[in-house]
Amino acid sequence: MSYCPKCGAKVREEMAFCSRCGAPLKVEKPPTEALPPARYRSEKAEKAEKREKEEKEEKTEKHEKREFGVVGPLIGGLILIFAGLMFYLAVTGYLRWQAIWPLFLVIIGIIIIAGTVYAAMTATRRNPKT
Repeated sequence: MSYCPKCGAKVREEMAFCSRCGAPLKVEKPPTEALPPARYRSEKAEKAEKREKEEKEEKTEKHEKREFGVVGPLIGGLILIFAGLMFYLAVTGYLRWQAIWPLFLVIIGIIIIAGTVYAAMTATRRNPKT
């Protein structure tokens, strides 16, 4: 008969846990085959690590070079300015309320098309075909 190392209760040899406190009685070694040694790493793992590193460097370069997009915020700002102007003209009486929404949608469409054309031209300048 043996005793629990935690609480001192009597336990049988075949028991894996103490019936009184629940402490483990048999210490098992963790599996040593969980991670392969560095020299046996698979090509797939190396490629994944390399890809992650390249993506991180690319993102950092874009922010350092200030190459992140400005077209979206620019279009959003123009839409807000135009909406404010339209509502101001309607409130002051220079424009009828019935004419606001059709005119608003036409101008928004023009702004979005202009922004898309600008973005496409900028992209072709940065990445010319080879």
